[in-house]
Amino acid sequence: MIIFLSELQKEHLSLLHQHSTQVLVDFCKLTIDYLNNGMNEKKCGIAAEKLEVPLNVVQNLIYALAYLIVEGCKHNLSEPNFRSSLAIAGFSQEQQQIIVKLHNAKKRELSEALNLLQQKDPSYQDLTWRFEVQVASKNSMDEVKPMVAMDFVLSSPKDFSQGEEEFRHETLKQKSGLSSMKIVSSVQEAKTASQCQHVINHVLLQSDLPNLVHLTNRLEEALKESKSQHVRKVQRAL
Repeated sequence: MIIFLSELQKEHLSLLHQHSTQVLVDFCKLTIDYLNNGMNEKKCGIAAEKLEVPLNVVQNLIYALAYLIVEGCKHNLSEPNFRSSLAIAGFSQEQQQIIVKLHNAKKRELSEALNLLQQKDPSYQDLTWRFEVQVASKNSMDEVKPMVAMDFVLSSPKDFSQGEEEFRHETLKQKSGLSSMKIVSSVQEAKTASQCQHVINHVLLQSDLPNLVHLTNRLEEALKESKSQHVRKVQRAL
């Protein structure tokens, strides 16, 4: 897969083609700071003064550079594909090497944050159970009905979809092509959500022994299947 930039994004990045690689290194540092802490207008203002360009030009350049990094992490691009994307964007071999280092430095952290943001399904947290036995009833004084009651504790991340939809609408409105802004600004939100903002749900189940044995057997079959070569190939492909 190759990342294709809009003409507006290419225009924002074109400023880097007019200066030395040291300027690119400085902007890589600004981009890392942006991904970690958000836009720092003071540092951007200093960069704008040095390059004698408006502040918004510097900010748009950082957005476009961050977009390349985030998209590369989002799609788990290999280094050859990422370099091809940079070449299409007009970067020289030397510039590509610098941006690849930035990509590699942030890849793991951003990938983890993006996975958290894209996570929809609840995850298992805990299980409590108790064994119940009905030893008699009005119809049968000698009846024995063993049952197992289970409480599954599941954790679900908070929904960020509304904020992403608002950002998408704003992006289309401005036609700025900076579709990475919401993602990177939500990195800290994703980390916080993973730690203390999960929604906890309790799912109560009751089962007799035959159904519980059947459920256990099916889960064991699924576990064995997950370790098969076919499933491993699918996981590597994804």
